[in-house]
Amino acid sequence: MLSLQEAHAFLENKLSITNIEEKLKKNRFNLMREILYKFLHVEPFQNVINLSTRPEDRHLPSFQEIKEDMFGERGGRCYVANQFMKELLSTIGFDVFNCSCIVLKSGSNHVCLIVRHLTKAGDLHIIDVGLGHATWDPIPLDFQDESPVYHVGFLYFKFVRNGSVISRMHKHDKRYEFPGNIDSKAWHVFGEIDLTPREIDYFKPVCTAMYTIPGAHKSPFLEDLTLVKFENEKIIAIKNSTLLFENDNHQLEAEKIETFGELISVILDHFPNFSRDVIKAAIRSSPKCCNIFKM
Repeated sequence: MLSLQEAHAFLENKLSITNIEEKLKKNRFNLMREILYKFLHVEPFQNVINLSTRPEDRHLPSFQEIKEDMFGERGGRCYVANQFMKELLSTIGFDVFNCSCIVLKSGSNHVCLIVRHLTKAGDLHIIDVGLGHATWDPIPLDFQDESPVYHVGFLYFKFVRNGSVISRMHKHDKRYEFPGNIDSKAWHVFGEIDLTPREIDYFKPVCTAMYTIPGAHKSPFLEDLTLVKFENEKIIAIKNSTLLFENDNHQLEAEKIETFGELISVILDHFPNFSRDVIKAAIRSSPKCCNIFKM
């Protein structure tokens, strides 16, 4: 689905990564991390395209549409970003498979990736560019019961093994309106990863519902407007009428966006690869934004 020429063009022209074959031979782990890091600084996590599409025309993106959005630096959600990443890495010589993840107890609604043989034969590493979090380090699964604690920006996370299921645990200093009123300052289960290899078709029924039916599988992405990007390892995000960003101490701060026009301007400032018309349509299709701005 992605030719070697296309893969090299994306890496070189979009992620500014050169000498790919040399890096593959020299240190595969370092190349993997460079790809993940730069991808997350180029491709936003967003539901703007899905929201801006008329309800009767909404659909699960084809790989051709995914490829166009990646080369257009418009990003997407897990089905888009992780599917593209799997094809990209597989094309240049990595051994990658899909696995399913239950995020915030909402059913198998997340596509996750596992890399085999990254540093030695038989090892496994979790990678994920479809979470909207700073997950640019491949996570080794060589721990017995619990991984070390990872700290990136405002977020602390770790992994706990329970047979073939790996629980991803989060905590941070900022309180969010999580389902079930989760206290984000305490360790809580963000996702549960089933390590069983899956073909992409396995995810299509659930993901199709999440792209076309508001509230399907407890997904918020046809209700809330969401955009996330990283600049210099700091998150910049928009959630409905709130701008979230990390300060120089990597503490998360929030600013309220007061008007429809201001929201359009803020999105265009931080996410310039979307047209004004697409942004307007996405805001008007978000029930949360319509309620906030009385539209």
